[in-house]
Amino acid sequence: TNAGDWRVYSLVYGLSKYFNIFFMPLKSYGSGGKYFKNLKNVTVLQKIADKDKFTDFISKHKIKTLIIEKYWDIPFDAREYMPLVKKSIVDVHEIGFKKSDAWSQIEKIGNNKLYKAKELLFYKQADVLIAISGEEQKELKKYFPDKKIILLPTCTEVKKTNKSFLQRKDICYFGFFGHRPNADAVDYFIKNIFPRLTSNNPEIKFCVLGKGASAFKGKHKNIKTKENIKNITEELSKYRVFICPLRYGAGVKKKVLDAMASKTPLVSTKFGYEGIIGMLNQSVSLQPDEFIKKTEELYRNKNIWNKVSVHNFKTVKKYYSMTSFEQYVKNLKKHL
Repeated sequence: TNAGDWRVYSLVYGLSKYFNIFFMPLKSYGSGGKYFKNLKNVTVLQKIADKDKFTDFISKHKIKTLIIEKYWDIPFDAREYMPLVKKSIVDVHEIGFKKSDAWSQIEKIGNNKLYKAKELLFYKQADVLIAISGEEQKELKKYFPDKKIILLPTCTEVKKTNKSFLQRKDICYFGFFGHRPNADAVDYFIKNIFPRLTSNNPEIKFCVLGKGASAFKGKHKNIKTKENIKNITEELSKYRVFICPLRYGAGVKKKVLDAMASKTPLVSTKFGYEGIIGMLNQSVSLQPDEFIKKTEELYRNKNIWNKVSVHNFKTVKKYYSMTSFEQYVKNLKKHL
């Protein structure tokens, strides 16, 4: 259910249909066991920290291409491996300095300019970049006009659900709360919006879902929490509205795709919809009146709810299903 793990798994799984893959987690080993059992043509390795040993390894196995997954914390030690292979590729995942620039509008953060410089240096060293959205692909092109930049969005499983408007109730948010933007979003919503929403709608419960959700237990009498989500579509299909009050972020949010796939309409800021084709026009601000008005409209009006639900489901099925992902991987394969 972690979006980062899911992206790595999806990419490794997709490429393993065409190549033998050696997967080397740089920070931890073994935590992805639930994913590994589904992978074929994939050998999971302990980290090879020594450059000479890594050189011997790639020579022995005739490895031509190195793909590095980049997260918020850039794995700078991976830069040492890049000159040792014929082709190095960085999956940007999300442009970190876009997130930090938005974050800096909320609170002062140190070394923001230094972070951006290091991030761009990391990208510069790669032969090929993988962008998570068309918007981020264009942004990267500004800095690297001559570099090959391939589009490969995060996608999600689209499983049909038939739970209707009347079969659902309450509102929810889903995420990993060790990830600061998620915790910040829920905290802001609870403090600034939810009390006013419940004063007019006392029956509405706010369900906070995902690892770390228990941190919000007891913050309001109408808050429920649930940590372990076994089936995302099934869980999100219980709720009438998914609220996404993100105040900063970058990339494509899998939780938003998951909500769309479960036919659960969203009330989201631009940061929730960022990078998702045709969705920014649905975004709202975090002004309480506007956010509450949109939430109540979807919660009370069956016709509007159905219209948004169907539109969102069609969008995620067309552009962000695993069938779509296979086509993106085939395009990436041409450049490997």
